[in-house]
Amino acid sequence: MAASPAAIIQGPFLIGLTINILLHGILTAQVYLYFTTFKTDRSWLKTFIVILYIADTFDSVISIYYIYDALVTHFGDDANLLRANWAFAADAVLTGAIGGAVQHFFAWRVYVLSKNVFVVLAIVLCSLVNFAGSLGATISVALDPNFSLLPGLRVEVTMWLVGAVLADTIIAIALVWHLGRHKYLYPALNSTINRILRMTVQTGVLTTIFAVIDLTCYLCISSGIHLIFNIPLSKLYTNCMLSTLNARKVWRYDGSSEGDPSRGDIRSQSVAFQAQSTQPEVFVHVESRQLTNTDDKPRHSLFHHCRASKDAWNGEEDGSSINEV
Repeated sequence: MAASPAAIIQGPFLIGLTINILLHGILTAQVYLYFTTFKTDRSWLKTFIVILYIADTFDSVISIYYIYDALVTHFGDDANLLRANWAFAADAVLTGAIGGAVQHFFAWRVYVLSKNVFVVLAIVLCSLVNFAGSLGATISVALDPNFSLLPGLRVEVTMWLVGAVLADTIIAIALVWHLGRHKYLYPALNSTINRILRMTVQTGVLTTIFAVIDLTCYLCISSGIHLIFNIPLSKLYTNCMLSTLNARKVWRYDGSSEGDPSRGDIRSQSVAFQAQSTQPEVFVHVESRQLTNTDDKPRHSLFHHCRASKDAWNGEEDGSSINEV
């Protein structure tokens, strides 16, 4: 018994859309957390996040419109189930654009950390190939919206997904290598760097796995199974970006100890990881005060203040901090 037309394309699309909407809910919570926690971040970064969120929301809206048009508006019209509309075509270029934008953000992060122009150019080039492939797929579907021609878009889809996988892989390797190289130079930051390394690997692996499965299903299975992994791809990218930004909240450490006030000795020590610029910095703040009262002598006080600042990743004392990157 042959499968119904809706089971070939619309069924996998609906499953992917369900995951997409779930991830959009998580993204909304992450955006709210970001704007309520990091109010002093740069304006361009906040604007970038708003634009990405609007683009992701629009992507979800047009995906809902497509499935509603196919299964409700044209209910019972088998011929319509075999054709795409503008919303289905636009989803590809939106996914490519959102993924490419996030990859460009991580390329900037790699540049801030390593100043390696060649690695950054490699990431940008792969990201542009990613976007070009998604744009080509959108144009091809718009020119001929017959779903029977989808398997013929091998060049466009391969460019799109292979470009995305290569960009994600280079980003993960570059960040892990650079952070790991400095890990043993500054033992005080080991736990913080370990958290960043885990976050980098986890986020990069997640998008890479989805893109690889998407491409494998597309090349090996003639039906639309690959849509289950393709439709949520844009939300994965934005969620990964927001998760790394919001994770800065737990990278801060602040410890203090006080002396015995009964002996007139007040001591305080603190080590803080600040989060408002582009490079990490460690502040060690030590205060020591001795208060002595006598009947015939005025109060005597001794104050000592010491501040040491070191760049934890590349040795530059530029007033920068860990949580921006």
